[in-house]
Amino acid sequence: MRIPSFEITNARSIQLAKCEAVPKLMVIAGPNGAGKSTLLNALRAVAGREHVLYVGPHRAIRRQTVQQRYLISTPFHFDEIIALEALPGYDGIRVLGGGRDPWDADDSPNYLKHSLCQVEIDRQQAISERYDKEGQIKPNSLPDPWTPLRHLTNNLLPHLAFYKIDNSNRDNIRALWKVHSKDTIVDLDDLSSGEKSIIQMFYPLVERQIRDLLAQVRGEKQAGEAPDSCVLIDEPELHLHPNLQVKVFDYLRLLTSSSATQAILATHSPTIVEHASFEELFLLRPIELVVSGENQLVQIASDDERLKALQDVFGTTSNLTAMQPIVVVEGIFQTAKAATISDRKLYRAMNPGFDKVTLLPGGGKSECIKLLDSLNQVLPAFSSRLKAVALLDRDIAGAPAHADVYALPVSMIENFLLDPLPLWESLQSVLEKTPFKTIDDIASYLDKLMDELQATEIERRTKASLGMLYFRPESPVENIPTQAEEFSKSILTRYSPEAVAKANELASRIVDELRARGERRESFHGKDAIDLFYREALQKTPLSKTVFKFEAARHARKRKSVTKFFNSFFKEVGLPGMAESEPEAVAVAVAVE
Repeated sequence: MRIPSFEITNARSIQLAKCEAVPKLMVIAGPNGAGKSTLLNALRAVAGREHVLYVGPHRAIRRQTVQQRYLISTPFHFDEIIALEALPGYDGIRVLGGGRDPWDADDSPNYLKHSLCQVEIDRQQAISERYDKEGQIKPNSLPDPWTPLRHLTNNLLPHLAFYKIDNSNRDNIRALWKVHSKDTIVDLDDLSSGEKSIIQMFYPLVERQIRDLLAQVRGEKQAGEAPDSCVLIDEPELHLHPNLQVKVFDYLRLLTSSSATQAILATHSPTIVEHASFEELFLLRPIELVVSGENQLVQIASDDERLKALQDVFGTTSNLTAMQPIVVVEGIFQTAKAATISDRKLYRAMNPGFDKVTLLPGGGKSECIKLLDSLNQVLPAFSSRLKAVALLDRDIAGAPAHADVYALPVSMIENFLLDPLPLWESLQSVLEKTPFKTIDDIASYLDKLMDELQATEIERRTKASLGMLYFRPESPVENIPTQAEEFSKSILTRYSPEAVAKANELASRIVDELRARGERRESFHGKDAIDLFYREALQKTPLSKTVFKFEAARHARKRKSVTKFFNSFFKEVGLPGMAESEPEAVAVAVAVE
């Protein structure tokens, strides 16, 4: 039966989860421990288990030797098996346990091969009955009961084709598929985990069609319209490539829209979450992030426009459904073509607190502030215990004034790596291929690099001091030429030879002071410095830049100054697990140049 609505209370980690109008295809996302599996399991009882099929999260098909004598003695249907709370014992089927809940291994997939082979026994018996009844069977007069399975395989696993059930050996009946590319015949037991998972999940949804075709073979009437049914699938993405996850989801969408079948999925898959429409997508929030008595299950968006807006703020819907603190990194997402390690990995290597947050790129500093404000507007709709803060590079100008903005104690995250000890420890695997024999060698090398970067640093600070000007034409349009003329004058004034010389002189003086105080490693452009170190000293070693930076960050994590700063930061903002008291979870926006 379909589940039109439900209300689950006091079930393990679920205090209250209800939905007054359950869609035909429902996707339930949320972090680990929120209770998604508990919710699916509880829905079996709410629905009374009549025509409710359950596919649990712990499923694996063991090899089965199917013997004909067992098929004849105890026939069954697979869709009936996965509707049961506990598995019955059948001779000839090897199982280790009978329970069917999210916390046990589910042996129901081991009944699949027997069910498939039973269809062939039924098909042959149906042909015999038809012949005995009519005395003849005209060519092409009988339907093929395997057509639904062939269509299923063709839609979701087009590289395979169902071939036949081979019962030439009655003590080892096989369910065979043909691999198109190699024209190889493969038994069900020898298919990949993903291929078997697809067949196991969807065969129950076409099994009734197969039974109807068998009735036609016998010359009987079909059973009539299929009753309303609901299939509960926990983690449909298991063993599936992201592209195949999309195909599975589209197939479910087609199936539920054109039949009496309803599907409710619990998933961790970003692919499925991003592919779901606003009508389908729901968030199950952890009990610690909702107010007592509040519904933990909420529809993420009320329309496509709202869903798109949330995706723009969070980067992806999955970042929202993670329900973790959020770190917004100044920059863009790392791509497959990126030559250097992302700041995301550096932060996580630098302190364990970053393992408890979701990291997002936010652009430049001003963009990070805008994102920070947007997050603080959106997050309360999902949890009153979530807020956002920003952690910006100290850089040259320092962090902007904002109540929820914090600053690194160094120019940028890479400056934490510019220390002889973590660099020394990160190079041990290739040390013989480097110019370094001792830690002191690295310290001297860093001083030389700072000398090389001094002119570049002066230029950087000069340009930062001069700033940038932007021209934006204003109405009325006939005044734009005048506006442009005035803007041109301001440009000439801002960047006059005298102004540039003055800014350059000031920058030179600041850089000289940094050198005198021994603060160049902390205050120079950290990305340029660490890249130059790698290019000049490590380019010809087997150590990649990505691995080098990660190793340097991992060892920099042990520095007392690094540990002290980050632990103090997490304690100050109240991130759970770091502070002495945990009044609220905090979304953290991190800006990195």
